[in-house]
Parts: sequence; C-alpha cells; structure tokens
Amino acid sequence: MMQAPPSAIARQWSLDTKINDLVGNSAGDAVALALGDGRVALFAAQEAEQEPQLLPLHDGVSLALAACGDGFVSGGDDGRVVAFGLGVEARELARQQGRWIDQVASDAEGKMLAYAYGKNLQLLTADGAPHGIAKQHVSSVGGLAFSPNGKRLVATHNNGVTLWWTAATAQNPVTLPWKGSHLLAAWSPDGKIVMTAMQENALHGWRLSDMNEMRMQGYAGKIRSLSWSVKGRYLVTSGAPQAICWPFFGGGPWGKAPLALGTDRGMLARCAAAHPKDELVAVGYDDGMIELAPLDGRPSIMIHPPVAEEGHEVVGLVWNKSGDCLFAATTDGYVMLFTIDSVANAVTP
Repeated sequence: MMQAPPSAIARQWSLDTKINDLVGNSAGDAVALALGDGRVALFAAQEAEQEPQLLPLHDGVSLALAACGDGFVSGGDDGRVVAFGLGVEARELARQQGRWIDQVASDAEGKMLAYAYGKNLQLLTADGAPHGIAKQHVSSVGGLAFSPNGKRLVATHNNGVTLWWTAATAQNPVTLPWKGSHLLAAWSPDGKIVMTAMQENALHGWRLSDMNEMRMQGYAGKIRSLSWSVKGRYLVTSGAPQAICWPFFGGGPWGKAPLALGTDRGMLARCAAAHPKDELVAVGYDDGMIELAPLDGRPSIMIHPPVAEEGHEVVGLVWNKSGDCLFAATTDGYVMLFTIDSVANAVTP
C-alpha cells in the first residue's frame, strides 16, 4: 500500500451530528448527506472553499436518500417525501401520516419517483402527483431502483424481487423468486441484469433475457454498497475485508473468481465507489481508513488513515462527474473532500 500525495486532502468539515448516508446527484455536480437530526447537508461536488447548506427537512430522521436528476429526494420517519437541491427551495412531494418512508428512488432525469412505506410502493411524477395506486408486496420493501432507461422499477423484499413497468398505472408485475431477505438493488448499466444485496451476506442476480441467475456468497458482513465500474465491467461491493469486484465482461461472472481490492487488515470494507472514468475504486473501512485501489493490480494508495476512536466508520464515498474530487463521510459527522489532480499520475506503478 502506498501513501497518497499530501495535496490529495483538500478540506474537512464537522457537522456535529451523526451522518446516515452520502449520495451524489445524477449530474455528478452535487452531494447530499442525511443527518441524524432530520436535516440534510448539501455541497457542490467540486468546490473546496464552501460551507454546507443545511436544510431542516424532517421532524425526526431522514431514513432514505436518493439522487433525483440535478437534485435529491429524501424520505423520513415523519412520513414526508421531500425534493431538494442546491439553489432550489425544498418541496414536499408526498406525506403518509403515521408511516415511515423506508425507501426512495428516482429515474436518472428526475421525471419519475418512487417511495415505499412498509409493503407499499407508490410512484410519483416529478410534481408529486401519484402515478397509479399504491402497489403492495409480500413483505416490507428493502430496496428500490429504476432501470437505466427509467422504464422499469425493481422493488426488493423477502424471498425475491418484483419488477414494475413505470409507464403503466395498472399491470401484473413480474416476480423473481429467491429465498431470503433482499435489500439493496442495482441494475447493470445496460439494463440487462438486476442484482440484490441480501441480509444473508450474499449477492443474488438475474439476467433478464433468459432468467439465468447468479449467486455470490461468502461475505463476512453486510453488503452496504453496490457500484459499477466504468462501462459496467465490474460490480464493486463492500461487506468483506477488501472490496470484492465481480467481472461482468466476457460472458459474465458465472464460473469466475472476483478481484479483491484494498488492504486486508481484518477490518470490513463498509463502502466502495468505482471511479466514473478510470479503472479505480475508492474503498472505505469500518475504522475510517480510505484507499484508492486500481483494478489492474497496482498497489493501492491510502488517502485517509485508520482512526483509533470508535464510531468513525466510512458511511459513504461519492466521486464527482469528472472524477477529480472524492467526497467521504463518516458516521461521527465528518465530511472530507479529496482532490486528485491526476488519478493516473497518483496511482503509480
């Protein structure tokens, strides 16, 4: 493992409250953080000399946070679904009195949104108008994700996933069964594969053209992040002592071993984020350490050291669109911005 150049760290902020999540918008020019006191924090994704914009959105906690076009959408334990962004006024899109909004999602352009409360899923147009009636599932929804073209929506739940067409207000959905509790969901960039992270510390996936399934087991902990490398060549995952990267080129991952990136110190990788342009992955660990790990086998670079105090887990990593800025957040309230003038030069042989 190599040390990062001193100029890599640009800025650090302390928000003095717990951070639950860090998300980048679809345009790659802003990031948002869900805070433990009901507020969200907003940053421009390329500026070091800035202070966060703090918005009091929820009377409680932001339970779910997602990109929504140029902005974001948040769901809280106060039953509110709120759209917000840099330079725009936050607006309530929906409210479910007495219910928790467990999941939110949006298509890439922010034209269609979805939120879940318990077993129920509701689609919304961009102005907050309900699109059809609420759709019910066999159990509480664990994750939501729109397909890259926005035409389909996957909802995860116990013992499988359900696929919905977003344009239809009435339909018979497609259910893909697999025993266990399915949580995070991710579509491949070409929209041909649906992957889920499971409560049972495993991945499961379906190739929709022939319903060929894939099952990846052996993770040491919960898989908290799924990220596709440039051109969808690898699915990068957390939940092990290193970032586990499954190859999706050359016929897919069937019968192939994954790459393991980063330094195995017996500490779980909590999150991993693939670079938007280069074969590079940022890996964040439970003790606050952050590495940049190339996918071609070159040594990784530590850009933030381990932290002795407990509670410094890296809860999120987000690259900006150009890939020269990396935002990181830790559960104890710290936000860090790393600027990298040239990733190719920084990750030396």
